[in-house]
Amino acid sequence: LFAQDIDWVNKTITTEGAAYGKNKLMAKRGAKTDARRNLIEALKEIRVDSKTTMRDLEVEEDLVVTQASGYIKQAWFDDNSVEYERDGEKWMCTISITMPLLGEYSQAVLPSGKSKTSAEVQAPAYESTSTPPPPPAKPYTGLVINLKGLKMSPSMAPKIVTKDGAKLYDMSIVSRDYATEMGVVGYIKKTDNPQSVMRIGDNPLIVKAAGVAGRIPTDAIIAAAGADLIASLDSDILKQCKVAFLID
Repeated sequence: LFAQDIDWVNKTITTEGAAYGKNKLMAKRGAKTDARRNLIEALKEIRVDSKTTMRDLEVEEDLVVTQASGYIKQAWFDDNSVEYERDGEKWMCTISITMPLLGEYSQAVLPSGKSKTSAEVQAPAYESTSTPPPPPAKPYTGLVINLKGLKMSPSMAPKIVTKDGAKLYDMSIVSRDYATEMGVVGYIKKTDNPQSVMRIGDNPLIVKAAGVAGRIPTDAIIAAAGADLIASLDSDILKQCKVAFLID
């Protein structure tokens, strides 16, 4: 539901509203109310991680999504999207509303150590048993997981794991400040466009994913050789969320 309205590359969600009114002004006012209501419902379906949606958090964490929520107030209406249609003596108006998924919304939904959902048994951290790989000629500036060709589902807090389930990257590793402002990972289509370079720099380590994991396939699986490379990265690269998933 509403998945087509989520732009994971730019971390925004957009929904439409429509309403009738006896004049254009009243129709537009009603359309805005409908758009906000649809946005609230759409937000509840956003995948937080491989097991959880915002709707689940409403039950488990007592988070309630309303028009008074701070992140809803960050949404904006696109006046260029406004369309009117005459229907007899009434007017119908449609309008779209867009909200960023970063900032206050991320602060509310990203897992924290105090949340009930994070009380689950945590996966062990990856520990390499082989000789560390030689350092690169030029220091790596970020990490890209190549997921092209794999059917994966974007989420707010994806993980990178080994085939055995050991964690290489998740919310327990990152700085929450960076995660809420940048997103846990960036979803990119190219590694060399300006938006990607701002996140991962001009010399990222690129590792091909061996598969995807999770009840909803949001997490990347990495084979042993790639896991050793990731484990050898400067810890600030992971802590500061300089990580991107390369997707189709």
